[in-house]
Amino acid sequence: MRWSKGWIAAAGVFSVVAAIGGAAFALAGSGAPASQSGVAGKEVCAGQPLALVDTAGVAGVLSDQLPAGTSLRITNLANGRTATVAVAGVSRGCAALNTAAFDLLRSPDSGRGGAENVLRRVRVEIVGNAPAPARTTASSSAPRIRSTGVVGQVVCDGATVGLSAVGGAPGAFSSSLPVGTSVRVTNLDNGKQAVFRIVGVGSGCVVLNSAAFGVVGEAGKNLIKRAQIEKVT
Repeated sequence: MRWSKGWIAAAGVFSVVAAIGGAAFALAGSGAPASQSGVAGKEVCAGQPLALVDTAGVAGVLSDQLPAGTSLRITNLANGRTATVAVAGVSRGCAALNTAAFDLLRSPDSGRGGAENVLRRVRVEIVGNAPAPARTTASSSAPRIRSTGVVGQVVCDGATVGLSAVGGAPGAFSSSLPVGTSVRVTNLDNGKQAVFRIVGVGSGCVVLNSAAFGVVGEAGKNLIKRAQIEKVT
């Protein structure tokens, strides 16, 4: 078969275009740039309800698995309400809502009575670049040692201590320790320490009433982020 110069030239152009197209396809299929996070927009805390942590301040989330500053889009699937809030502190579990954030998402006519302190049908999504939630491991309950001697049994290791605006004599509330238990709370940021008795059920490992928080907390704050909690009875 004889080829004319025109056919040969056309074939050469086609080969160049095909080669360039193949290179472009290879580049396009090489994946996202390294600087783009693969978990941005990823759903997290799947199947986990969001509890209310009764703390004041701007709407925010508390978490022991997501770093502070992570932006989360939270949708209450029971009523369709959505809010975007940032992780502002530490609490047990993938995510918990402070009072302002909880009020944005709860049903407006449900009040705050009964069991209206947990959102059970929710979707939580990371809307900014952030690491995936870290896996937590069970904390050891073995006694620890400090410079002044042996401490009591450490409980709720890594938990924060919140403030409840309840009056009366110094006392504490807990979701995991029985009423009547005495706990020693040490604020690791200021070194203050005191023993309180659990007098009721709360929304976290240990939540202190106003008088108790005044003993170990810091003025102008409503959360002890670095605390050691010991069971002493």
